Amino acid sequence: MISIIFPYGRRLARVIDSLDRENCEILVAGSPNKSLREKGVKFVLESNLATSILKCIEESRGEYIVLLNDNIQNAKKCVEEMIKKAEGGADIVIGKRNKKSVAGKMFVNLLFPKSRIVEDPLSEIFLVKRDVIKNAKLHPIGNKILLEILAKGKYERLEEVPVLLRGDDTFNERYSTYSKHLLRMAWDEGEIKRFVKFGIVGAFSVLINEFLLWFLISHGIYLLVASLMSIETSILSSFTLNEIWTFRDRGKRGVREFLKRMAKFNFASLIGLLLNLFILAFLTKVFLIHPLKANIAGIAAAFIWNFFAHNLWTWYR
Repeated sequence: MISIIFPYGRRLARVIDSLDRENCEILVAGSPNKSLREKGVKFVLESNLATSILKCIEESRGEYIVLLNDNIQNAKKCVEEMIKKAEGGADIVIGKRNKKSVAGKMFVNLLFPKSRIVEDPLSEIFLVKRDVIKNAKLHPIGNKILLEILAKGKYERLEEVPVLLRGDDTFNERYSTYSKHLLRMAWDEGEIKRFVKFGIVGAFSVLINEFLLWFLISHGIYLLVASLMSIETSILSSFTLNEIWTFRDRGKRGVREFLKRMAKFNFASLIGLLLNLFILAFLTKVFLIHPLKANIAGIAAAFIWNFFAHNLWTWYR
């Protein structure tokens, strides 16, 4: 049996009527509708949408659980394609929306490495096999439950199918509450701690840079040469510490992959250095800000750039 779950919506009746009702049950998270209830649709209403959807999942009986919404076009075809993928071995099949936010995806990818294996981790349309979420402690916000499943579910194979939606379903300002929820999840998954570790390593590398620069200059090494040596030494020490501590759970094994990450780290760090210098020069020359204050702004911008670059590129997973 297939269990299809909807959050309540204005187009709900039309979408449900378009589905093939054979061998499936339909549950709706929301207030009961008399006409739909007479057609065998089950309604579940809890304190909020998230708990209503979780209750629908709990009370459903299908081997496959499908979450849809009333914005979807051609729901019947979408369900058929997802079931076909699942029968072919996929544990989760995600409806890849025609309208999605690039910024939202980057934000989620930064916080949750597991979300990077799919193109649309914020989709509200997906199929999941019941065993994937068995014993998983899900605490979603609204009907944005997929990311929780990606983070906490047990699965091996994921696939995506394209879906068309009516209206706008992008990651915008109406997701401010959900963004806070993502940050809480990121803390639970250890990604906030990773950011702190990256900052500690960065501070340590600055100390190495300063000490080595002082040491080389005091021993008569030309300033430019001493600066280049101290910068590269601090970059390599930062890479090593991030490799064995901050991102130790990331990256493929082997000498070749290690050297590839080192090259990426050097390149991204060089861009961060140039960004720091540009902001320093721009703020001091254009806005006449004191160099020490301008340098703090440059360091902050470079730090943010480096974390994004190394998280999403150097140690991408």
